[in-house]
Amino acid sequence: MGKIIGLVNQKGGAGKSSITNALSNEFARRGYKVLVVDYDPQGTQTMLFGFNKLSQFVDTEHDMTNIFNNKTVKPLAVKENLDLLPANPNLREEAESGKMGKELVLSNFLRGGFGKKGLADDYDIVFIDSPADSGALTVGTIAAGDYILIPTRLTFVDSTGLVGTLQTVIQAVMTFRLNLSILGFIPVAYKSRLREHNDILASLKTTIPQIISKYNFIKVASDELFFEPLKDRIAWAEAAGKRVSIRDYIEKEKKAQKDILLALENITDEIIRRVMIHSEIAVEV
Repeated sequence: MGKIIGLVNQKGGAGKSSITNALSNEFARRGYKVLVVDYDPQGTQTMLFGFNKLSQFVDTEHDMTNIFNNKTVKPLAVKENLDLLPANPNLREEAESGKMGKELVLSNFLRGGFGKKGLADDYDIVFIDSPADSGALTVGTIAAGDYILIPTRLTFVDSTGLVGTLQTVIQAVMTFRLNLSILGFIPVAYKSRLREHNDILASLKTTIPQIISKYNFIKVASDELFFEPLKDRIAWAEAAGKRVSIRDYIEKEKKAQKDILLALENITDEIIRRVMIHSEIAVEV
């Protein structure tokens, strides 16, 4: 079964969708078979892949709400090695309907069980993009993940949200007795010359391990919890506006910002190391 990575942060604008999109494209480029699950009813991830009308998937074979009614959902092939389960504007209504076990629906769908094959069996790696809150869909993302990856901006407000997100992860692990690991934290929109960013990053590198150390049942994928920061670059917003991957956009229109691609390659390498994905597939160069 493919490794399942849930991206969470209850603070909006933390970069979950951009990072999910960038990493899924990086893994697909390297030959891994990738599934992206857009579990956010706002559908930012789905739109980043070029599908601007979420309503087009309602009552179709691609309708994500089907998983709450024990029906199948067919992924969309968006490019070579990369499939998408698109968002549905009715996701929140289904997730908060009061049905027993609603937080575990996505996990059961991806992992299978009771004689049913899980969708994750068809992939090397699965990325789940979650909404910016601590509700049932976010908890469902945590419950489905083998690993939790948390992007964050480096402001005081965002650092407070980061701690709240970590507490949500801890509570979900306790409530559902989950066997997951925290993959790490990715600082985004980083400005190396801005003192505030450096001070907050240094503070988080002290505070976050202290919080985690209080709970001996919380596992981490590496002693080094923080990935290389992704710098603040206009290419992120421009690529999103054009509905193309950050790599495609930089290689065609913003070659001066190739430092983003180097950082993404380093992060991808480190994720592979942390989750121990073994593959003989050659890297595309």
